[in-house]
Amino acid sequence: MKKHLIYLCMFLLPAALMSCSNEDNEVDTANSIFEDSADDAEMNEFDQWLLENYIYPYNVQVKYRLDDKETDVEYDLVPADYDKAFALARIVKYVWMEAYDEVWGIETTRTYVPKTIQMVGNVAYTESGMILGQAEEGMKVMLFMVNSLDVNNLDMAMLNEYYFKTMHHEFTHILNQTKAYDPAYDRITEGDYIGSDWYMIMDAEALQKGFISPYAMDRGSEDFAEMVSIYVTNTAATWESFLQAAEPVDPDAEVNGRAILEQKFDIVYKYMQDSWGIDLNELREVVQRRQSEINLLFN
Repeated sequence: MKKHLIYLCMFLLPAALMSCSNEDNEVDTANSIFEDSADDAEMNEFDQWLLENYIYPYNVQVKYRLDDKETDVEYDLVPADYDKAFALARIVKYVWMEAYDEVWGIETTRTYVPKTIQMVGNVAYTESGMILGQAEEGMKVMLFMVNSLDVNNLDMAMLNEYYFKTMHHEFTHILNQTKAYDPAYDRITEGDYIGSDWYMIMDAEALQKGFISPYAMDRGSEDFAEMVSIYVTNTAATWESFLQAAEPVDPDAEVNGRAILEQKFDIVYKYMQDSWGIDLNELREVVQRRQSEINLLFN
C-alpha cells in the first residue's frame, strides 16, 4: 500500500530534541497502552469521548494505544501518553475537522476524512529526517510526537509543524485522489523535482526556486499538498513573507520564485474552489480563528 510521509528536516533536530524529556515518554499505567481486541479493551473516559466525538459524527477511529498492526516495526516507537492523546484529539477535532465542517458542512467532511488516526508518542527517524506524519491511501493518518504536547504552553507554531500542517497536507492528498488537479501544475517546475533528496535543500533555496518548502521539491503531488497546508496554517502576513523571500535578489535573474509560487497558487486556489467549493481564503480565516481559540478547550 502506498504511503505518504511528512518529514521535518534533520537540520531542525537539535531544537526538537531539546523539547523532549524523559517525562514525555512516561505513560499512564492505569490505562492499557497496548491495543487489545474490541472485546477485551475496557471503555475508559477517553474511549467514550472518542465514540461520541469521532466515531458517531465522522465514522473515524482514533487509536492511541500502541498497535503493532498499525505501526511499522522498522521504527523504535513509544505509546502516546493517555492525557496528551486525549488533549490532542480535542484540538484536532476543533481546529482541523470542524474547520472544514464550517466551510462545507459535516456531511462532506465525514465522506472524505481519513477513517483511522493512529497516535504515537515519539517520532520515527530516517536518513531524511524525522517523520511527522504518515498516510496510507487516504484511509489512515499517523500522528507522531504526541508526548511533546504541553497543554499548559500551547505553541501554535509547534502544533502547526507537528500536527495541523500534516493533517491538511494529507487531506489534500485525499481530495486529489478523488478529483485530480490540473496536470499543468506539475509542469511549472517539472525539472526541479528531486525526489528524496529534498532534505538537502534549505528553506530559502526552495523559495527562490518557486517551492513553498523543501519537501515540496519531492514531486508534484507533494508540492500541491504543501501549498494548501502551508497556506491555511499561516496568516496572510506570514504567507506574504514567504513570497517576499522568494523574490530574486538579482533583478536580472532567470528564475523568479515569487512569480512561480503565485502561478502555482492560482491553480491550487482554482482547484479547491471549482472541485470542492472551498475558498482557501475563507478556510484560512476559519483555521486561524480556531487556532486562536484552542486555549479555551482547556479552561
